[in-house]
Amino acid sequence: MQVKGRDAAAYLKRPDPAAPGLLISGEDAMRVARARADVVAALVGPEGEAEMRLTRIAASDLRKDAALLSDATRAIGFFPGPRAVVVDDATDGLADVIGAALAEWRPGDAQIVVTGGALTARGALRKLFEGHRAARAIT
Repeated sequence: MQVKGRDAAAYLKRPDPAAPGLLISGEDAMRVARARADVVAALVGPEGEAEMRLTRIAASDLRKDAALLSDATRAIGFFPGPRAVVVDDATDGLADVIGAALAEWRPGDAQIVVTGGALTARGALRKLFEGHRAARAIT
């Protein structure tokens, strides 16, 4: 589902805990980074990274090992609270891997936050998130 404009700004501050994932993409890398920071802070709180409830995966690492995302999503943290997995710099080539993780996602798993550059509207990654019944896309 695509989220636009004012709804996108509100969603970044109060993301849906029942949504398995969020794609944030755009030509302006700083705007994408700021949106990612906002949603991660809203998901895991200010101490989320220190409490190891935030996992960051580079797209290049995910290309080498497709199981990283699924494993990180299902991992159980030492500290209680919501968890998030961030995949940075994703491209359409990762649509199958991310799609599999979204399909396997269950309540209680870490939410998946994917960032990408200027992804085309017909691209596989945008189609995946925009066509998903519960995932969101902010482009």
